[in-house]
Parts: sequence; structure tokens; C-alpha cells
Amino acid sequence: MIPTIAVLGGSTPFTAALVEALRVAGSDLPACELRLFGRDTTALTRMSRYARARLGGQGWTASGHQRLESALAGASVVVNQIRFGDLAGRARDEELARRFDVPADETLGPCGLASALRVAPSLRELAQVLGRECPRAWVLNLANPLSVTTAVLVRSGAPARTVGLCELPRSTAREACRLLGMEPDNVAWEYVGLNHRGFITSLRHRGEELLPCLPELLGDRTVFGIGAVATRETGALPLKYFRLASASGFGGGRAEYLMSLKDDLARELEDPSRPPPSLARRKLDWYEGAVVPMLQAIFSSRQRAVVIDSVAEDGLVHEHAAAVSREGFEPRPAPSPPRLARWLDVWTEHERAVMEAVEEPSSARIRRTLELDPVVPKQRLEEMAHAVRGEARG
Repeated sequence: MIPTIAVLGGSTPFTAALVEALRVAGSDLPACELRLFGRDTTALTRMSRYARARLGGQGWTASGHQRLESALAGASVVVNQIRFGDLAGRARDEELARRFDVPADETLGPCGLASALRVAPSLRELAQVLGRECPRAWVLNLANPLSVTTAVLVRSGAPARTVGLCELPRSTAREACRLLGMEPDNVAWEYVGLNHRGFITSLRHRGEELLPCLPELLGDRTVFGIGAVATRETGALPLKYFRLASASGFGGGRAEYLMSLKDDLARELEDPSRPPPSLARRKLDWYEGAVVPMLQAIFSSRQRAVVIDSVAEDGLVHEHAAAVSREGFEPRPAPSPPRLARWLDVWTEHERAVMEAVEEPSSARIRRTLELDPVVPKQRLEEMAHAVRGEARG
């Protein structure tokens, strides 16, 4: 009996990038039954046809499902990429960002909080169905804001092997290797932090630690916008979102762009003989850089190192290395250097406030969360808290 991978939110044309990542993986993955779950009949039929055409030659099967229970029944792995509220919800968050001149980001800041409050009720319902239909499955969560959505799923009854996946730590390490002219296979690295708020704390090339001299090695170059100043200040390599601590107006207009891109992809998917050209217009690195490595580990008898987001002893979801195999995952967090405590402590306190607000979205808790957020200007807290609560209700 071949394994079953259920993809929730699988009717979106962006799933074509997942199909291509599975295709490129080839024999590194076993042939599986791919079940795509979605509500839009036309989009689901189109995406299922594309998956069959691209993966059928490697022994995979693919089918579309409009009933969640049908897609999940007995699944070995579930990939959750449902965007509750669709891109219209993201568009509203971006409008909120413009109104208050804050980062228009769906994972952090007031937009991330509004998104978390909006999607939490639907995630709780999803967790119950997951726990009932496939209690032994791996659930690979991709939904933003990742740490919050993963925590809500776990707390609400999702299978024990529910983790969040983000490609950014791995991509950051690999980008540093590219800039330094080093093969990633010759470089070992360690990471500590929360999703989108973390640091590479060790970068060793053939046993030699590079971080102390990284500012000089980088010169005027940057790793996804992180340059010598940040690496010298922290003694580490922060993720690109580190600059959100001081930048306003970060992003914006993304929802409208993605809506247009989806329409173009839908037209191109009518020809399933080749990848849709418009896929190149959006970076979808999480499939190749996070989902496929995790699947390779899940279907392996030996442990492999993968960075995951999972619930830690403090009840929050932390991002860390883990040893993963078909037997399960064993967290192997790196030590947290004291020099990074002032950032990690602030981010952790804010993350705890976010979770408390999600559990009880009162005006006081929402305001407290915004007050603790290093991204948020403090001059308009009351007005912003009112707006965030209104967006969550909408």
C-alpha cells in the first residue's frame, strides 16, 4: 500500500510548485497517492490533472477532493497550506498597515496578529478533523503566521506529529554559502529562535567557525538584506526579518499581485505538459527547501537533520533543529548564546502575548500584544488595537 499525502488548500495554482519539487526529488521519495483538497471545483480539477500529468510517470497518483474527510482518511502525511480568509484577508491586513504606517507582513507585527486572530477559529475546527481522521499522520503546517497556527493546531487536538515548516533558516545558511563561494555540504550550521525571528549562531566551514569574521567576509554584500552591521552587532547571522525591528512600511500590495498571478497561473495550467512559466514570478522556496527535505526524512529509516517549528517546554512554538525519521522527531535545539538574550527574550515575551490574545481576544490582550511588539509604534496603540480587533472579527 503506497503512502498518502493530503494537501489542504491543494486547489491553488501555486501547488504546481509543490508538484514540481516532488518531481525533481524523483527516487529520493517513494511514489505516493497525492490527494488535493479544495473547494473550487474548476481549480481542483485543473490542479489534479496537472499533478497526474507531471507525477504519473514516476508512479504517483493524484486525485481531487472537496470533502475534507475524504482527503484526510488514513493519510500518512498532511500538508496544510489553507489560507483561511483567502487573499482578501491579506488585502485587508495590508490596508491596515498603510493606515498606521507599519510593516505589511502576514507573520509579524499588527498584520500578523490580525491574521492570527482571524484564522484561529477555523484552525481549531481543522485540528479536530485531523485528530479524528488521521491521528497518526504527520501534519506539516505551512500556514502563516506559522508559529501561532502550529500552536493552535497542536493545542486543539491535531495529531502529535504536527510541526511547522519554514525554509528561511536553511535558505539563509545556503545564501551565505553562495556569497562566500562555499559548498553547503561542507558547511555545518546551527540555528536558534522563533519563526522569522532567529539567528544562525554557528557557521563552520570544514570545522572552521566563520561567524567572527563574517562581517569582513561579506564586505558590502548582504544575506537577504542582512549585512556586516547586523552580524557585527549580534555576533550571529540574523534572519532577514531582523530589520523589521526598525523598518516601517515593509512590503504592501502583495495581495493584489498574488491575485493577478493566480489568474495567470490558472490559464497556464491548462497545458499540463510543462511547468507554468509564471511560477518564476513568485519565490516558492518552502516546497523545495522545507517540505521535500521533511518528506525525505519522514520516509527514511535513518534520522535526518531538519529545522522544524514545534511546541517546546515553555508551551510556545520554537524553531530548531530536529532529528527526523519515520519513527518521529527528536528536538535538538542549539544552545542560545547569552549575547542574543536581549532580542530572544523580547520576541518570546511578545509571542506569549500573541498566544494569550488568540486564546482570549479581548481589547486589553490585543493592546498588550501590540505594546510588546518591537515593530509597533506606541503613539497610536489604542486606535490600532481597535482596528486589529475589528479586522479579526471581519
